[in-house]
Amino acid sequence: MMRKNIYQLLNEVETDFREYEQTELSSREKDYHKQRVLMEVRRMENKAKKNRNRKLWKVAAGLAAACAVTVGVTSMANPVLAEEIFSSVFGNLVDNAQGEKYEKEDTERYTKIGKRATSIQDEVAKQQEQGSYVTTMENNGVTISVSDVYCDGYVLYYTASIKTDNEGLNQADGILVETKEGRNPVISIDGAQLSGYSAKAFEKSKDGSFVTINQVDLLNPTDAQEKPMDLKIGEKDTIVVDWEVQQFVGYFWDQWDESGEYASPGKVEGDWHLRFPVTIDQSGNETFDINKEENGIMVKSAVKTKAGLVVEVELPDFRKAPYNDPYNDPYVGIKDSEGNWLQWMNQQSDLHEDGTSTMQIMVLYDGEKDLTFEVSTKDEDSAILASIGFQVP
Repeated sequence: MMRKNIYQLLNEVETDFREYEQTELSSREKDYHKQRVLMEVRRMENKAKKNRNRKLWKVAAGLAAACAVTVGVTSMANPVLAEEIFSSVFGNLVDNAQGEKYEKEDTERYTKIGKRATSIQDEVAKQQEQGSYVTTMENNGVTISVSDVYCDGYVLYYTASIKTDNEGLNQADGILVETKEGRNPVISIDGAQLSGYSAKAFEKSKDGSFVTINQVDLLNPTDAQEKPMDLKIGEKDTIVVDWEVQQFVGYFWDQWDESGEYASPGKVEGDWHLRFPVTIDQSGNETFDINKEENGIMVKSAVKTKAGLVVEVELPDFRKAPYNDPYNDPYVGIKDSEGNWLQWMNQQSDLHEDGTSTMQIMVLYDGEKDLTFEVSTKDEDSAILASIGFQVP
């Protein structure tokens, strides 16, 4: 018998958690690795499921109550299946992270986003044209469902689940979603197709489903020709997301084929086009000035959102004296009061003609008051170029 996580057990209780106030978790001790660009890709490539260390899941019951909801059937192509897999998605993501190299980072992100995310059923219920949305679709024995969404105007997160009766896919450790040419699936916002979007692999859970959480960068979006685009997010309350998938490819993370790629037990081609609304929740966004400078490096201002902190900084041309960095590419990041790096989410950089730049850095945030913006060299000495402390109101 498959062991059930707390989300699945709660899903069997006929309780509407919307009748209760959310129980907030206390801030967990943070011990992050240094800023990791493309951390999701690194995590996938470091998969080693053959010898997984499955620790007991210790996420507080208060989080489960905050994330679990009573599932409705409005506008679902397959309401029975949707009800079966919805509330366990965040629980399965946290459970899958146990014993992994980046367990602490992933668990932190999943729980913080999970506490603030909205079920797709609630999102659809807000909209008047419910019939135009497709949040669950089945084709050729594979069913994919969007479950939860979060958007603060700077980043979009959405969770999704796969269930299938395909024998090959069910043997896999993970499933990638692609176009028929093997590229990332098409994602569009309000009809504008984005590029630079990297779909994260679905990972197998103990209940037999495959789950994932995807991040879409709204700080620096580019169109299908990889040119900067203005989605006018600041002028909108809601966006509509189209997610088009043409094939599912299963993979083993600990087996390789003759070409050195991950071995695949099979794939399924078809047409899955999901369309779902997302509310841009800026109700918790708060802008504040900082205006602190050290060694030619200026921290100007920041925006605090419900799950993130976006800090705007002015950086000099590091190729010039006194920095003399030939690549103009030092480490930059934000630390908490204990010296731990806050988890990187995304960033935007505008390079000026004189070699200086303006950068917006977004990190995962959960109420820390005393923070430090730090810049250091990437050489062996790792010299600190600036350490600028600031407070978040």
